[in-house]
Amino acid sequence: MKILIAIAIIIAIGATFWFTSQNQEETLNEPVAMLPVITREQILTASDLVEGVKQALKQDDEKAIEQWLDRALALAKEAGIAQEDINFIQSDSARDYVIFQAKRSQFNDAVEQAYYELQGIDAIKAAYPQAEDLFASADKLIIERDKIIEEIATELADGNTPTNAERQAARQQWLKRYNEKQNQ
Repeated sequence: MKILIAIAIIIAIGATFWFTSQNQEETLNEPVAMLPVITREQILTASDLVEGVKQALKQDDEKAIEQWLDRALALAKEAGIAQEDINFIQSDSARDYVIFQAKRSQFNDAVEQAYYELQGIDAIKAAYPQAEDLFASADKLIIERDKIIEEIATELADGNTPTNAERQAARQQWLKRYNEKQNQ
């Protein structure tokens, strides 16, 4: 009798292991749902999309903006992202978001140009209210630039308080370096 119980226990344990291994094999053989390789955020913030929309904004070309958004939509469909994300990319909210990002990029470009050309940025800040959170760092950048110009002027004055002529010479040196950089 003990032998029969022992055989029954061994068969039960063997069957348990066999069924467990079958479930694991079936799980391994089931196709894995493919996840998209890109997200809607990555699509809507892609540098080529932002640059394309930025250029279209400069040229006031609504058709070009729509073409760029159509490209983003085509990419989203090709990537197989969720229908909810595709619907968002087709929405006015996504269009507004992409334009917002492009205008912020335009702000950065304009500040960079003003930085090198020794101009102020108040008019730029007024033109791009979308970048309000960037204003403080842009102001710091201009202040640092002006400190560098003043240091160049002090150097030209041999450590003395620089005159207007030395400040103007420092500005000319700065502009010369910028122009050389542009011509490279």
